[in-house]
Amino acid sequence: MGRHISTYWADPPGEGKCEIHFDFREEYAYIKYFDANNTFFFKEEFAGKSMRYVEDAAENWALGIKKLEKS
Repeated sequence: MGRHISTYWADPPGEGKCEIHFDFREEYAYIKYFDANNTFFFKEEFAGKSMRYVEDAAENWALGIKKLEKS
């Protein structure tokens, strides 16, 4: 389990949030996505990417620019 770094709230308000976490043992960041009911629904890993890259991804999702890929 990683350490929580920051939270980004979706715009418009009430649409959910995402949290950036960092796994210091494995040395990678990931984003956990939550819906408007604070229910976790997706985890996206960013092995080999900078924290700035991950922060940009989280911010872009919160602004509605980034769409999550369906698996």
